[in-house]
Amino acid sequence: MQQTDFHPAAAGSDRTTHPRERHPLRASIIAAACMLACSVHAQAAGQDDSTAAPAPAVQGGDASPPTESLPAVIVSDKRETETATGPVSGFVATRSATGTKTDTPLVETPQSISVITADQIQAQGAQTVGQALRYTAGVIGEEYGALNNTVDYFMVRGFPNQFPFVDGLSTETYFTLLAPTVDPYALERIDVLRGPASVLYGQNIPGGMINLVTKRPTDDPLHEVSFDVGSFGSVGGRFDLSGPVTQDGSLLYRVTGDAHVDGSQQDYQTDKRFYIAPALTWKPSADTTFTLLSHFDYRNTSIPTVDLPAVGTLYPGPLGATIGTNLFEGEPDFNQIRRTEVGIGYELEHRVNDWLTLRQNFRYTHVNFDEETVGSAGLEDDLETLDRYAFAAQASSDSFTVDNQAQFKFDTGPLQHTALVGIDYLHAVDRWAENDATSVPSLNLYNPIYGGPIVLGGVDYSVEHHVEQTGVYAQDQIRFGNLIGTLGVREDSAHTDEYDRLAGETDQSNAENRFTWRAGLVYLSDTGLAPYMSYSTSFTPGLGNTYNGAALKPTTGQSFEVGVKYQPAGQKSFAMLSLYNILQKNVTEPDYEHPDGNFVVQMGGQRVQGVELSGVADLGSGVSLTAAYTYMNGVITQSDQGYAGNRAVNVPHNMASAWLDKTFSGGLLTGFGVGGGVRYLSPQFGDEANTLLMPSMTLVDAAVHYDIRHWRFSVNAQNLFDRVYVNCQAADYCTYDQRLTVVGRATYQW
Repeated sequence: MQQTDFHPAAAGSDRTTHPRERHPLRASIIAAACMLACSVHAQAAGQDDSTAAPAPAVQGGDASPPTESLPAVIVSDKRETETATGPVSGFVATRSATGTKTDTPLVETPQSISVITADQIQAQGAQTVGQALRYTAGVIGEEYGALNNTVDYFMVRGFPNQFPFVDGLSTETYFTLLAPTVDPYALERIDVLRGPASVLYGQNIPGGMINLVTKRPTDDPLHEVSFDVGSFGSVGGRFDLSGPVTQDGSLLYRVTGDAHVDGSQQDYQTDKRFYIAPALTWKPSADTTFTLLSHFDYRNTSIPTVDLPAVGTLYPGPLGATIGTNLFEGEPDFNQIRRTEVGIGYELEHRVNDWLTLRQNFRYTHVNFDEETVGSAGLEDDLETLDRYAFAAQASSDSFTVDNQAQFKFDTGPLQHTALVGIDYLHAVDRWAENDATSVPSLNLYNPIYGGPIVLGGVDYSVEHHVEQTGVYAQDQIRFGNLIGTLGVREDSAHTDEYDRLAGETDQSNAENRFTWRAGLVYLSDTGLAPYMSYSTSFTPGLGNTYNGAALKPTTGQSFEVGVKYQPAGQKSFAMLSLYNILQKNVTEPDYEHPDGNFVVQMGGQRVQGVELSGVADLGSGVSLTAAYTYMNGVITQSDQGYAGNRAVNVPHNMASAWLDKTFSGGLLTGFGVGGGVRYLSPQFGDEANTLLMPSMTLVDAAVHYDIRHWRFSVNAQNLFDRVYVNCQAADYCTYDQRLTVVGRATYQW
């Protein structure tokens, strides 16, 4: 759901939100095919590290020739079995439930899907979900730059969002700043499903979805503590404890925690955070599992500068001057966000018999939010002085979501079925009250002087938003020999409204029923190649008010995708090549003909066509690799502002990334490892008018680590060569990206 309200101070901006929440194709196909061929060749060349045990030595002095014997067979009572939500050793996952809501091999899912494992997150030293997404095909994990860490803004296949799913359940609310920012240390994996997913999850963007899978209790004891220090005075510690509570393993526990105080390249910027997630799993029988998942998250942070003018950042300022990357445009004693989130939920699964399994997933979340902000209200004519606005806001959110599923496994003649029927429900209530300032001092961007008086008025904006959605869905995964067909249908009833608490009336209400569907086909060849094709649709409810009071239509999306997946037998590797075409209609835009009201028009549309190639491999001998290439052609197809035919905002033509990690297992370097990666974005436009062209970006990351006994010591450097890069969303909404940042960590496991 995209928020559509905007503050009067933002009038004239070409973004759809106000300052407080702004948030040759043929050649590419040939290049992608070549990359896939190279990837396949490299994977095929990899060898298994395991070797047969030698034959027993001949005992005694018997001179008779030795008899032939078979290699010794080692029997173990432990089996490595991967599940859709459990831990994965290394970079390569083979299963996921995100694409089908059933535990399904990635190669059998008829859409492009990637998994970022906890081991990859650790190797790359990701401190946020956005950082963890940096090496994923088709995804920009930090749409508004790495410094804006109050919300995880991400783009999938050219379409923006800020509401990830957590454990398969929606986190949708109305206000962007109430969206969750999940600590990646709390995650077992991040699943990225590309293309529309409304058939299983309801309202969603057509580009795809991010599903954050949290850590669950483990059967085997796990104990880990770590301490880290980093650039700009950052310091923190974390722990992860898990294992059985009872001797028979019927009750398991896990507690994951993280406490950090992080500095920033910007002056006066400090981020304090505490997170803890207790979990329990109860297995009363072999057929029933109940897992309780809870978390508490507290954050107290200054608000980073993310709305600098393009003049002085992207373009030279007066006399060629450049605004410093350390500039803080707010007020050190005023800007602050305090956010508390409490969540509790459970996952219940009961296997009734061989053909029926029942599941219920539930979560309730409460958020309290307080904010005081001084931000940009536009650059004055001298190109040095920034006018500023200010406000104080108090907000809260309560959300309740539940998903009920029944899974059936049966055969009809030669056809093998995994059928799923379900009903899910989402209810979220957001409350927002705001005091705008009547007086805010301006700021010289090149010689800032802070401490001027800020005068707040009374409450002038107070609303309550309701988001409600009920969805009924059905899916059948049908296998016939090497063919697997997937067909899904869904009917949603969605309702949104806004209650003006100052006027005492509902001033906006939308109700819609929407049908979405997906059809896909995969062929599993004996060579490990799996060509596939799929068609899927999506929707999001219309949000906002039109000037004439007309109801908004849902924003809809449709996608056609073809590709091939490759998973060679006996090797830990997985590669994909995908081609897609996505069309989005009924996009809302600000109503610039009526700038005095918080009005929108619904005249927007966007099409993105693209090619993606990705591969991940654990090549043996301590080598892990992930690589991705993306070509996207994003075009505005409809616009009330006359921008039809322009390139879509923040959609680069080319993206590429690669990360290689090597750990030595012999000689003097035993336990020592090095890793490194490179990320590339081609030029992209920061506005619909296509006047703000951001240059290409190439950033390098690096890591070193050393394992000895129970200890692991690591150092991760992001933007190793300290490249200065500017990200813009409008002429007055630019931010510097993250400069060189180094984090050292010591981890002890027992």
